[in-house]
Amino acid sequence: MVVEMKKFLFCLVIVLGVYFIKTEHIFKRNSEENVMKEETSRTLTEALESTFFISKYQEEYKKINYYEEENFIETINCFLDLGYSSEEINAIYDFLTLQNREKLVALPKLDLKVYYTIPNFEVDKLERYENYQKAHHLALNEAVLKVNIGLDHDFYSTIEEVENPESYVVLVNKYRSLGQYVPTDLVPLSYDSKYQLREKARDAFEKLVSQALVENVFLRPYSAYRSFDYQNSLYNTYVNRDGKEVADSYSARPGHSEHQTGLAVDVWSRDYNFITEADAKWLKEHSYQYGFIVRYTKENQAITGYIEEPWHLRYVGEHVASTLYQQGITFDEYYDLYLK
Repeated sequence: MVVEMKKFLFCLVIVLGVYFIKTEHIFKRNSEENVMKEETSRTLTEALESTFFISKYQEEYKKINYYEEENFIETINCFLDLGYSSEEINAIYDFLTLQNREKLVALPKLDLKVYYTIPNFEVDKLERYENYQKAHHLALNEAVLKVNIGLDHDFYSTIEEVENPESYVVLVNKYRSLGQYVPTDLVPLSYDSKYQLREKARDAFEKLVSQALVENVFLRPYSAYRSFDYQNSLYNTYVNRDGKEVADSYSARPGHSEHQTGLAVDVWSRDYNFITEADAKWLKEHSYQYGFIVRYTKENQAITGYIEEPWHLRYVGEHVASTLYQQGITFDEYYDLYLK
């Protein structure tokens, strides 16, 4: 009798367990379905409560996912007017940035499916991407990256002024100018006051130099911050000596020099000679640990437009410098992929 009772209780526990598991699953599924219904119908609710409700789009409103965004109903009305389906509008909000969406409503209807997995594409550059891709036989994501940098135009042919020159990750190149910017936190190097850097860059550079010396690598600066006017004079000297085309291969035009940011420094090796191969190798392998990158290498000349300069260091902070080192990409590429 006792054995039978134990069997009965065991079976009862199993049955109740299965029941509660099924009940919980059904409850969870019903809850999720209710949430989905609430979310997918909220767009219609919001449209009905606004002054922008358009009756012919009532069924589409039901299928469009709601986003907490100013002027959401007016914007999706624009997309619907252009002929986008509810499915396409949901994809637009899932994959496109606000900036791209704002540009898209001003253009004729476009098929963007191939761009949904390319987060750095810009709607108003589609024709440039396609032309560059065909001309250079590249994958689309690579064409997008190169065009965003500006490489479908000649160097210095299209120039935009930097909006955030004080940023430690400001991008300065042959397409982006600092104008007459002057850093406000320049400080002299502790062992040579004629060289100035912004404070964080100065502190990091002095740590780098000290550690290098411990490892028998002797580094000293021979150029740090340069003003717009100084760079102008320097560049013109090079042009008069070597011609514009050659000068452009190794010297920045005024407003386009990283030295003007107060975040770049050029270094000598022992006895104040041009950097040795061994010292350049040490910098390439260790400078990122102090927040610096070797900005101009032989491998990235097609992107930067400058010949190899193993002596030119640019401070970007340890996180960015480490990422560039690990991924083996240029700062121009990093900026477009992660910062812009």
